[in-house]
Order: sequence, then C-alpha cells, then structure tokens
Amino acid sequence: MYGTDLRRLICLVLALLVAVTSHAASFEKTFVEGLNRVARDIHAAARATGAGEKDAAVAALARESASVDSYKKLVFSIESAAEIDKAIEQLRLYGYRVTSKAEKQAFEQGMHILETRVKYLAQTENPQLLSKIAPLQAVKKEIASNFARLEDKDFVDRATMLSTRARTAAPAKRTATGLLGAHVANGNTSFSVYSPDATEVKLHLFKTATDKKGTAVPMQKGTDGIWRHSFKGELYGTYYGYTADGPKGPGFLFDPDRLLSDPYAFANVDHDGKSIVADRGFTWTVPKFKRPASKDVIIYEMHVKDFTAHKSSGVTGQHKGKYLGMLQGKNSGKVLGHLKELGVNAIQLMPIHEFDNNFAGVVNHWGYMTSHFFAPECSYASGKNGDAVKEFKALVDGLHREGFAVILDVVFNHTAEGNHEGLPLNFKGLDNRGYYRLMEDNPKYYWNGTGCGNEMRTENPMTAKMIIDSLKYWVNEYKVDGFRFDLGTIIDKKTMQRIIDELPEDIILTSEPWAADWKRNQWGKSDFRNTRLSKWNDDFREKIRALINGHVERNDVMTVLAGSCFWWAAKPAESLNYLEAHDGYTLNDLFHGDKKKTRLAAIALLTAQGIPMIHAGQEFNRSKGGNHNSYDQDNEVNYIDWTVKEKNRDIFDLYKGLIALRKKYDNFRQPVALNNQHLDWILPANQNGVGMFLKGKDNFVVLLNGDANNWVNFKLPAGGTWQVLCDGEKISETGLYTAEGDYNVPPTTGVILKK
Repeated sequence: MYGTDLRRLICLVLALLVAVTSHAASFEKTFVEGLNRVARDIHAAARATGAGEKDAAVAALARESASVDSYKKLVFSIESAAEIDKAIEQLRLYGYRVTSKAEKQAFEQGMHILETRVKYLAQTENPQLLSKIAPLQAVKKEIASNFARLEDKDFVDRATMLSTRARTAAPAKRTATGLLGAHVANGNTSFSVYSPDATEVKLHLFKTATDKKGTAVPMQKGTDGIWRHSFKGELYGTYYGYTADGPKGPGFLFDPDRLLSDPYAFANVDHDGKSIVADRGFTWTVPKFKRPASKDVIIYEMHVKDFTAHKSSGVTGQHKGKYLGMLQGKNSGKVLGHLKELGVNAIQLMPIHEFDNNFAGVVNHWGYMTSHFFAPECSYASGKNGDAVKEFKALVDGLHREGFAVILDVVFNHTAEGNHEGLPLNFKGLDNRGYYRLMEDNPKYYWNGTGCGNEMRTENPMTAKMIIDSLKYWVNEYKVDGFRFDLGTIIDKKTMQRIIDELPEDIILTSEPWAADWKRNQWGKSDFRNTRLSKWNDDFREKIRALINGHVERNDVMTVLAGSCFWWAAKPAESLNYLEAHDGYTLNDLFHGDKKKTRLAAIALLTAQGIPMIHAGQEFNRSKGGNHNSYDQDNEVNYIDWTVKEKNRDIFDLYKGLIALRKKYDNFRQPVALNNQHLDWILPANQNGVGMFLKGKDNFVVLLNGDANNWVNFKLPAGGTWQVLCDGEKISETGLYTAEGDYNVPPTTGVILKK
C-alpha cells in the first residue's frame, strides 16, 4: 500500500512520538521521585538530629544535601517553556498531596529551585520566559491554604534542635559585655579574663618576657564568669599571664601551675609567651579611608614576609620581611611601587594574627595556626615587645595613603592549641568546653572538621562574642577594611549572620564556603544570598581552568563568567573569582609554563563578573617549582623573586592593562545579576569557544577560545567596526587595530574588542 520510503518515514515519526512521550513520562516520574526523596531525607535528618545521634545526624544531613543537589540538576536540565509548564503542574499536584512538614519543605525548595531556573533562562536565553513566573507564584499561593492544615507532631525543626543542642552541650553561661583584656584608662590598668568554671584565677605580672617568677594577684569572679582586677597606675610594657584552677572532670583542662596567656591580649610574645600591656597610641595620617564598593574591588592576595624577604626586593636591614618593608619601593617597580603600577585596589594579607610559627615541630610559614585574635604577629615587627602594634598600624596607614584597602585573612575555625595532645596556651586552660567543640562520647577529644586538630565552638555565646569583638577591634583600632574567613563554614550560621549584620556596611567580607571535612559544614554556598558576603568560587576556578585546557562545558562557563548568579549567588559581587591562590599550584606550574594559557586565564578572570583575586606573583607568571602546598616553606619557594617580573614583563603588562580596563568600564563589574540588557552570548559552532557581548555606554566583546588546535570563528554583533583592544598577547585601550564582520580567534586565546 505504501512505498518503502514512505513506510520508513512513518516508522520514524512513530518512533519519535513514542520517544517523546516516553521522555515526558520519564521526566514527570523523575521530577516527583526527586521531591519525594528530598522530603524523605529532610524527615530522616530531623529524626536523627532530634535523637541526638551525632554520626547518624551528620550522615542524614549529607544525604539530604545530596538529594537536593540531585533534584537541582534535574530542574537545571529544563530548557523550554513546555518543560517549565510540566514542572509547574507537577509541583501543583505534589502540593495537594503534602501531608507533613518535611514534604512542605521539599515543595518550597522545589518552587525556589524552579523559579531560579526560570529566571536564569529568561535572562540568558529567552526573555519571554519571565511570563512563567506568574504561574509559579499562583501555584505557590494556591497551595498555601493546603499547608494550614498540617499538624505533623513528629517533625522537629532542625535549626531549632541544633541550636538547643549547642546550648546544652555545656552549661549555659551569661555573655559578658565589653572588651576583655588589659586596658589602661584614667590612670588605672584593669585586667579581665573569662573562665566561668574556674574556682580560682590568678593574675601574674612580670618585668621581662623571660622572667620565671612574677607577682601573683588573686582575681575576683563576677556573676558573668569574668575574673577582674585593677591597679592604680599605667602599667604599659608590663608582661602578664594567668593561672586557673577548677574542675578536673571530662573536658576540663585546669592546671594551677601552668601560665596561660590572655585570649584577648593586644600584644603577645610569640604564640606561647607572655602577654603585654600594650601602648596602642598612634597618630593616623589617613583617619578615614574611603573603601571601594564590593563590586569594584580587585584583590591582591599576599604574604607579608614573602613580599620583601628575597634579596631581589631591594629591602634590607630590619624591615626586610617585615610590616614596614612593604612600604618601601614606592618609586620602583618592586614592593609598594609594583602594587601601584599593577593597579589593584585591595591588599589581602595572609594571617597576621599572632600564630604558632612552628606547629607540632613543622614550619608554619603561612600563619594558619592562630593563637591570639587581637594581637598582630610579632615576627613581622622589628621587635617582640609590643612593637607590632604600632608597626602594623603604620603599614595600614601607609597602604591607605596609596589608595589600597587592607583585608585580613582570619582563622576563627580552629586555633594553635591543636588536638588532645596540644598543650593549653590560653583558651583550653580557661574554658576548654566553651571555646571548643568536644566529642560527646569522650570530651577528651576534639571535633576536627578543619584538619588542624580542633574546631572552635563558635555557637557558644562567649566564643561568638570573642569573634565579633576581634573583628570590630581590628576595624576600630587598626582601621582595616575587610576580612577573609578561612574555612568559613566551620563558623556557625548564626554567628556568620551576626558578622554580616554588625560590622560597618562598607567592610568587605569574603569567605571560603567549605571545611576540610565537608560533613562538618555549618552552611553552604547558597546561604547568605543577597548579602555582602562573597564566597571563594571554586566553580569559577574549575570551569575556567577546564576552558583553558580545552575541556569546555559551555553552559557552566557562561554561568561562572556571569557571576554564578542563579547557581548560588544573587548578584556578581557575591562571587570571588580566582584561578590561583596560596593553596594549590601557581598557574605557571599548573600549565607547565604555557604562556598562552596563562594569558587566557588573565583575560577570563578580569573580564568576568564578580570580585577578581590575584595571588602574589601570578601577574608575572611566578613558579613555585611545582610545590602545590608550600605552607611549610619559609624560603625562596615562597619568597617573591622580583627578577621574574622583568623576565615575564609581557604577562605583567597584560594584567596591568586588563585591570585598568576593568576599573574604567563598569561593563565588567555590574552590581546586579545580568540579563539581556547587559549581556548577550556569542556561541560559535565550536563548543570550545564562548563570547560575551557586554552592553553599556561603551560596548565590549570578549571572545575566549579554549581549543588548543583550532581557530574559532565568532560573528561580531551589532555590525560596524570594532576596535581590538587585546589580541590575546598585547593590550591597548586606544586599540591595536580594527575588526568587523567575523573574527577568527587563534587557539588558546582571548580577545577583547570595544565599540
């Protein structure tokens, strides 16, 4: 009846219809199963948490997180209006079947994730999809009345339960007010230290840092757990410490014979020496520095000693490798002069809180073993008798004079007191159970999600107070401009929110959104959306490195280039973009000296939306000889060799030009999530290429080719003639040459054009 070709055509059509129908049914089934799995894991996590089974709770919370991520991947596979409609309908049907608060929470998460996906598609692919937001909102309102009847008595709110357990893990104590420590005021010197369970605390005064015996003075305990004593006279330069006696039961480490330093010491002799009554007076030449807005920040991560310790720095004498050495070289191409020439506007200092320089017998060069959160590291000063206080102030003041904001890398997740084998320095000997998270089954041992021996119990009111006090102290006393929180997710969510809320609005805040042990995370990347807290974006790092190596996942690359909005950020300034940091390989070592790749990395980093961060030496292709974890190298592996700058002047000039371009044009630093008013994508046939058309008063095109073997052809938008500002090697704001029509980008190359 039918011809052979016609029969084949009919069979093909029928097969396609069956496949489409099967796919639709499969999608709907998977969609509902995903929501059910999320609800089930929420319920299981609540049960395990409520039962007090810590290991089971951690495992259940991990399963919940994994099920949410799996569901998110499914929703993020949605591309069309028809698929959105099906998802909305499935959510509506699911909403009417909800019978527990766990299912209610799953429904609400599903609504949020779908709405995020719709907004992303509308802003990057098809603006007409914004019309789908109204039906989503209608379903949300429709189902709301159904939720009013829910009475799931078994459901326990996890946040409330965790908060309750945190309060009952150790006896509740009142939170003291005011800044503790040693203060000189009105001709008197007062001392105060927190030790709520101690039965006796003595203050010991010494004339020198090396004295073995001093004058012991009993202190008086207040109802707030604070021990106090005051003297007439200004005891500047006096050395002091405490001894504390108290209970000997599990979790207590009181030892009346062990001298402890002051946790609130404003100056200390090394990490394990005596505390000092410091003269903190200083005359500022820049009493009020105007901090850059977060969206405008360009961060330079560096280590104080490394910057001037190498003989090539030109810094000699007592300032070599010290705070004040960083202010030298203003009129040269090194040190301060280098920073001015490069054009960055924020200097992020690796830890300068007093730290253990030789932790557990191993050199601790980077400084991530803090012992005192109010004292500047004394090894970076000309002396160890409180000199660091005024010298660090002089450094901040000097950097402010030159227009640089100062950001401190702070480590509130653990301390230098280490694990159960570590000797008490201060916190352990005064309130071990309050300052640290101890194992419930055996409080001799510490939780160790940091990989460094312990975790600070930040949810404890006095520990949280200490953290907030420290941050405010460095802002008020040293006029620093921001903080980077190492392993930030060890800090509990409530305390992190307090940090965001209580510090001045113009303070720059960024954090690592992970812990060494992911099971110990107190929060994740998607938390604190639409706040000023930016997060180190490992998504950007991995996706752009993959692009550079020719393994492009184009949708992911587009997302991170646009600021990771609608993944976990609400606006670009919440994403701190980096390709090299103190952790891991330098780009030179990672790419085995391939300058084409390091140039492409620079172009991608400094044209992407978000806060860019450059690691010291990255801008002139520095190498660490392949060492990817140089924390213990107090030598030329880490020291900046300034001769390399001239050897790789071409790389430096590229970074310098890119930074100048970024600072001048707001196309590269938008304050809001981008839509098609700001950005159009240019997507060539070769999947290894991606282009950005950045719109504004001036229009820019950024073309990135990650293909190592092939040129990629891009069609230039808007017609007419474009100025080529960067050809992948050189950069000039006035233009290198012109282009129009199609533009062929060479392998492993980035290009910038302006119109």
